[in-house]
Amino acid sequence: MNEGRVRDKTGRHVWATVAIAVLLAATRLAAGAELPEAVGLAPDRPLTLEECTLIALQRNPDLTVSEQAVVGARAGLTRARSSYYPRLSLDLVEGITSKSSFLSLGGGTFEFGGTTRREDLDLAARQTVWRRGRKESVEESKYSLRATEFSLTAATQALVDQVAANYYAVLASQQLVGVAEAGVESARRHLEQVEARVEVGASAEVDVYPVLDDLARAELDLIDARSNVRLSWARLKNTMGVPPHTKLQLAPATTAEEESIPCLEEAIGAALESRSELMASTASVGASRSALRRANINRGPMAEIAGLYAQGYTDWEARAPSWNLLLSISWPLFDGYATRADQIAAGAGLARAEAGRQRMINQVALEVESALVEVERSRERVAASAKSVAAAEARLAAAEGKYQQGVGILIEVIDARVAATSSRANQVRAEYDYQTALVGLKRALGRLAVPEDESRGSDQL
Repeated sequence: MNEGRVRDKTGRHVWATVAIAVLLAATRLAAGAELPEAVGLAPDRPLTLEECTLIALQRNPDLTVSEQAVVGARAGLTRARSSYYPRLSLDLVEGITSKSSFLSLGGGTFEFGGTTRREDLDLAARQTVWRRGRKESVEESKYSLRATEFSLTAATQALVDQVAANYYAVLASQQLVGVAEAGVESARRHLEQVEARVEVGASAEVDVYPVLDDLARAELDLIDARSNVRLSWARLKNTMGVPPHTKLQLAPATTAEEESIPCLEEAIGAALESRSELMASTASVGASRSALRRANINRGPMAEIAGLYAQGYTDWEARAPSWNLLLSISWPLFDGYATRADQIAAGAGLARAEAGRQRMINQVALEVESALVEVERSRERVAASAKSVAAAEARLAAAEGKYQQGVGILIEVIDARVAATSSRANQVRAEYDYQTALVGLKRALGRLAVPEDESRGSDQL
């Protein structure tokens, strides 16, 4: 991607960023009033992924940093453009000043001290017609604003991605609790079977201990699964920006739609065209390049054409207007190497920005390839885990049947129970990993959509 291409696409992306910023501002203003009704401390309905994302866009404090960076950059651009406009000032001076009078007598001079009252009222209009370096200063501010706007878009998409990952993690952890509970129930059933066989003398009493150990291990897995639910909820609530004690429910995830997965070359090309982080780094390069040009200009000669018109009202009857149009040229001969240091620092800043842009290109390519690998891996794991569950359940049923008939061994039943529980857990993880991977791929390609609150309507944008 070159700088010219970024300029061509800037308008579209900037307007998208402005729309996101306005939406965020509107939802944040209404968050305090609408969130208790929409979510509350005891919600009456489960939340979908889109609703969780909208709450995060309203309440997550991390976005405030990016939003305020845009506000500051926009103010900086206004400040840089201010020299193109005339300046009007009204100056009022009132007070007393010292006054000396001289009197010559007999060849001598005598000084008399005193005070006089000063009252001045001046209205002045100033206009800088042209100044070297002014254009570069404005360009630097423009690029800085673009960088912060693209960074806001990137931060918003990153938040959407994180909410999705945490949302699926909660759903997965809840289902894993069910898997662990089924494992505990299976281990208890085996214990009851062994105890019944011991009572009738069909099994030795020592056969109880391996089953007790298996039951204890299953209960440990259940403890870990329940703890993971709490941790997953804590992460989701933190991302959504809601208090930890808030009681929430989640709606089941929709089935992932089969999507065409692009090849690596196509995916990287699309990401380099769309990723906001890369556009932000490209804009930073432009800002650094303008800063270097401005530093070179500041080494001299400095030139400016400015005009002034002033109207004094100290004596209302005898107003004294004045005006000038001046060309000023200055050349700093020696300033303690200050301008030279500024020039070196600006050059280093440009080199750093260019290196950062190249690093971002490499990072985007890595993220795209990693996302493609993860999608392919998780999709294959979904199919493989389904086969594994079917085989493990058949193995468990066979082992239990053989043991009940007295032709199987207990350790085979225990191993089959552990394998079946592990297979079910792997299937749950694979299904939600695939959902998360699809979102991650969209994020890597720069195509992750930000949901909008349809209840507010598009007229608020």
